[in-house]
Amino acid sequence: MPRNPLPLTTLVILILIGSMWVSPETARGQMLFSRGDCNTDGVRNIADVVHGLGILFSGAGPANCADACDVNDDGGNDISDPIYMLGNLFSGGPNPPLPDDCGPDPTADTLDCLSGPASCPPPVEDCSNGVDDDGDLDVDCADSDCQGDPACAPPASFVVDIYPIISDQCVFCHGPPSNFANLDLSLEAGNDPYARLINVPSIECSSYVLVEPDVAGSSWLWRKISGTHVEAAVGAGCDPADAGTQMPLGPFCCLEQETIDLFEQWINEGANP
Repeated sequence: MPRNPLPLTTLVILILIGSMWVSPETARGQMLFSRGDCNTDGVRNIADVVHGLGILFSGAGPANCADACDVNDDGGNDISDPIYMLGNLFSGGPNPPLPDDCGPDPTADTLDCLSGPASCPPPVEDCSNGVDDDGDLDVDCADSDCQGDPACAPPASFVVDIYPIISDQCVFCHGPPSNFANLDLSLEAGNDPYARLINVPSIECSSYVLVEPDVAGSSWLWRKISGTHVEAAVGAGCDPADAGTQMPLGPFCCLEQETIDLFEQWINEGANP
């Protein structure tokens, strides 16, 4: 005759006795996990029930992946979790809630997963979302994984990034003795080229300032080097004949698109000194 399956309560008692020999594991770093895989060996089976009971009653804890041991996803680790897992394994009970294969916890709770299965890839730090994705307590650009990421590049600055271009491409016209458009961008005699640009009205179209921090489209300097100055003048009600030509002047025109984009970036980032 077929044997009757053991009642769940009897099975739990037997497993409690066996769990006395479960040893704790070393935990590190936030990891992906599979719910129910309490011992983080990559499979869900009776060993996970043994491990969960050992953590609860035999001093085998804390859990390396408390989220994985939260089998019923109620936000805690208690006896209901191994009972849920036993029901799934032996009584046709429902599968544990997601994640069922190497995922993050979709439910907000106080539990964590410090060490997931070796089969789960470690989470990757997103360098611009304000979240500690890989759980190493370093967020975004403070994480060493983000070194070299474009999102973590320091903002462009006038002194380091912009003025060397101005000095090479602009000062021969916008500097002594010519000072075209009454704009001196040289460093002679203590002149401050940065101050000459920031929020200073353009004499070609006074509706614009030469550089409006944070808004490249409202900055006459960017309009002039990008060749969008005439349409900007028309849109602002300025005489397009006064808008002049694209800068740099004549045979020196025009700057490479990469350089124009750098000016745009610098302005949109706040026109840092």
